[in-house]
Amino acid sequence: MADPSKGDKNYVAKSIGRYIDLGLQFAIAIGLGVALGWYLDGKLKSTPLFLVLGVLLGATSGFLNIYRVVYPPKKRKRTKHPDSYEQ
Repeated sequence: MADPSKGDKNYVAKSIGRYIDLGLQFAIAIGLGVALGWYLDGKLKSTPLFLVLGVLLGATSGFLNIYRVVYPPKKRKRTKHPDSYEQ
């Protein structure tokens, strides 16, 4: 990885690009939730119900996506349990 103190423009672009990507994914998740909720409200004549549910579902999925990127799962080391019967 390049050192940011040396003025590497690719490093800055990659760093900014990560956050732009997360922001776009969050906005698209909410937009898809709104669109799906609006469509279902129009079909089922249930004015704001599915729109609100779509916004909540989209926002939740967007937040989960950001959480998974910011806090990636830790890799566990496989160790043999002392009581295992493997030989």
